[in-house]
Amino acid sequence: MFDQHSHDWQQDLALGDVVLYRFPTTEDLPESEAPKMRPCLVLDTPRLGDRRFAKLAYGSSAYGKSNRGREVLVRQAPSITTAGLDRPSRFTLNRTLLVSLDHPGFEAETHGDPRIGHLDEALMERLHALRARMQAEADIAADRRRARREERCRWQAEGRAAARHNRALLQGRAVAGDAQ
Repeated sequence: MFDQHSHDWQQDLALGDVVLYRFPTTEDLPESEAPKMRPCLVLDTPRLGDRRFAKLAYGSSAYGKSNRGREVLVRQAPSITTAGLDRPSRFTLNRTLLVSLDHPGFEAETHGDPRIGHLDEALMERLHALRARMQAEADIAADRRRARREERCRWQAEGRAAARHNRALLQGRAVAGDAQ
């Protein structure tokens, strides 16, 4: 799938690529043992300053009940082959990690490239739909937070105005009471 001599994989890495990475898990491992090498799906490749990163989604061949709905399932033989996998797998978009492209957790195959494959067209459509839904949900949540902040600010402003009004009334009564 990929050029066997591609040393510029960091420049070419793209959405939908499948890479080998030592994705940390909650499993208890001896301190001397590194996390298991597993396929991960590239969700984004942002640049922060002069460094490039990859947002990776956790990949597994286990089909548990957790993280359902936000996953890309790779089940069909042609899709499995295109993704560079050896068995049906799933990529969970609820379990992601942002890592530098020079992180030692990337497993560079014998040709120096950790990429093992890429999602096919149908799975890329699924990935785009999931990312769009997740972005819409994030936008909705941000709008709700903004509306709550604005509501709190409005109530605080109204509370300050009421407090000023009450102080003015109390001061007015005190002045009126002193006159008697």
